[in-house]
Amino acid sequence: MASWASAEVERSITQPEAQDATGGLEVPGVSAADGLPESAGGEPEAPDEEYWEEPWWAAYSTRLWGISIVLFCLLVYFFSQPVRNNNYLHFVLQAQAWLDGRTAIPMPQYQDVMPILDPNGDPTGYGIIPFPPLPAWVLMPFVAIWHLATNQQLLATFFSAVDVGLAYWMLGFLPIKPSIRIVTTIFFGLGTVLWFTAATGSTWFWAHVVAVFCLLLAVGLALRADRDASEPQPLSDFHGAIHGFKWPGGWRSLALLAGLGVMGESMFILAGAGTTAASMAAVGVILSLIAAVLAVVVAGRPGALAPFVIAVAVVAGLPLLLFAGQVDRLAIVAFDLGLMAVVAVLWWLSRRSGSRVDRALESFSSALSAPETIQVAAGILFGLAVTARLTILMGFPFLMLVGGGGTWLRRSMLAGAGVAVPVVTLIVVTYATTGHLFNPAYDYLYQYEVSTGAFNYNPDWSITDIRYIPQNLGIMLFSMPRILPDFYSIYPSGVFGAQLCTNGATRGIFNPDCPLMMPDAIGTSLILTSPAFLLAPLAWRPIRDLHIDRVTVGCSIAIVAIAIVNLMHFSQGWVQFGYRFSNDFVPFALILVALGASRLGRLWPLVLLVAISILVNLWGTTWGVILAW
Repeated sequence: MASWASAEVERSITQPEAQDATGGLEVPGVSAADGLPESAGGEPEAPDEEYWEEPWWAAYSTRLWGISIVLFCLLVYFFSQPVRNNNYLHFVLQAQAWLDGRTAIPMPQYQDVMPILDPNGDPTGYGIIPFPPLPAWVLMPFVAIWHLATNQQLLATFFSAVDVGLAYWMLGFLPIKPSIRIVTTIFFGLGTVLWFTAATGSTWFWAHVVAVFCLLLAVGLALRADRDASEPQPLSDFHGAIHGFKWPGGWRSLALLAGLGVMGESMFILAGAGTTAASMAAVGVILSLIAAVLAVVVAGRPGALAPFVIAVAVVAGLPLLLFAGQVDRLAIVAFDLGLMAVVAVLWWLSRRSGSRVDRALESFSSALSAPETIQVAAGILFGLAVTARLTILMGFPFLMLVGGGGTWLRRSMLAGAGVAVPVVTLIVVTYATTGHLFNPAYDYLYQYEVSTGAFNYNPDWSITDIRYIPQNLGIMLFSMPRILPDFYSIYPSGVFGAQLCTNGATRGIFNPDCPLMMPDAIGTSLILTSPAFLLAPLAWRPIRDLHIDRVTVGCSIAIVAIAIVNLMHFSQGWVQFGYRFSNDFVPFALILVALGASRLGRLWPLVLLVAISILVNLWGTTWGVILAW
């Protein structure tokens, strides 16, 4: 089995594993001359039904392909949006408020902000946004430089291109041909709503870009730590692996789990008593420390602490530096000089053969490459994704089935310890901002939109209600564009709309005054928008032989769980092309598409469906720009 550290290994479901200098295109037992498997005597054998010869364009370096796809998508995203207006600045305002030492933002002239009232019930001029904090945190370095002039749309363009690169990296840990890896990455970049997300870049879409970034990293690390997870196993063995029970960490981990439960319960008690934000933060720190110790106990090695140290240094250290810079610019200069001095000393010491620095770096690298440590890191990144899009939390079963740790329970505890730190931080930040453990701005938003009467919401139902699933499933799977429309409105009920095709106007493909067809602002069918997703069920093909793999099961559970919670939500997104909530589970869906295409044994269906997906998203994104969505 290849090293966990190698992202360039390419395996085939029907062929042995291999790696070479060209990116793993040649496989042991395969003739380089004709691409056919060799027999024991060295003679080529006839290919089986699931083998095909790689196309010529797949023979280039895997790194070159990855870089090329990222750069091409960046150019497409950049030129897709000629007008870079920041119409909605919720996260920019939030980042600026933090830098100014406030939690509330000045009330903007647009929706999705809950006003703060004084004791007399009068507006204070400030409000609270209902969104999780990570997207605003990511903007802080940029807002520290450009303040409210920060171009969030432009940043979404570049970050979305990085997401494409991460998808290519993640797919490199699957047992698929290079051609499938390439085409699936192109599908993600140009055949899904990521394209429209990058071209729009407003508040809601920026949150998706940040969440996908963290989720791709988390899933990729889990695959890296568990290279056998995508190999189909007999159902009997799979059943035993899932139900095998051996408690990791002994009584110490049980005690730590009990401590987590007690401290978690104390957060609710303190919140009910109206405690201070400082007290809640102290409980959050204790919870995080217990989670870190739990990871060490379960892993059986102190190296499991490394991801926590890195996360704290990045997530907490950056805001501290920015705050210091706001107060005293000399603080930043002093820090930079100190960092340069440390780097210079380390470089000088590392020149000595066998130095302590060398040994320390080797030990640190070894700790980071351990599968248990990687699983903790995957958990932390998964938790960060949750702090951008809450419903991603429902995808945690994937980390129970896939990742380092050896057993489902050990994987779960290692990843869970990592997830706990960002999620607890989210709760503390929410309490400090709103005075509640759960953001009340969500309910305010729901009540406001229900009161308008412009949407198909039921005032007798809750903000997340199972009774919303049927109508929202219709949006997700069956919502169609408006064909030959005579009237246009972004509202489902058609209020505040405009008459089309007046004064004998001629219909055109991209004529906003008289279109042949245009997207519906409430959303467009996921199947219609990205038909290549139809290949995902083919990942279950080994079930015909009573075989299955943990990656397929984990991805399927994650997709269904995230989708169900999203469908229960009163809103499915609005003023959008496609179904933007699909961004919440797209990393898992990409894996199933790649495995499905590989197990089908034919490349052309994937290429055809991806080509159709790209054309549809070109049409939809162009319309989104024309309509200034």
